[in-house]
Amino acid sequence: MRKIFRGFLVAALCLAWMHVASTPAEAACAKTVVLYSAYWCPYCRQVRSLLGRYHIPYKLVEVTSPSGQSLMLRKFGDTGVPRTVIGGTLVLGYEPARIKQLLCLK
Repeated sequence: MRKIFRGFLVAALCLAWMHVASTPAEAACAKTVVLYSAYWCPYCRQVRSLLGRYHIPYKLVEVTSPSGQSLMLRKFGDTGVPRTVIGGTLVLGYEPARIKQLLCLK
């Protein structure tokens, strides 16, 4: 009887964990995220990976096109990537601690 109960308990905990793990982290701190990125940039890939790991929805702006570059020049004055705008706050480069802090992640 204990083994059956333990099995049900483990199954219930696994299901609960899967639900939490697949729930977007935005619930804790809903902020708009915009990533200005270049497909060839390794740091941009790291930012995308971090946002994906926490299921954070974001708008991706590819800046390798002429229109993307002119947007970057108007908005920031240069074309350096990655630039992540989280709720209006700009993060330059790949700063995982700062990104997590702004997104209310641990």
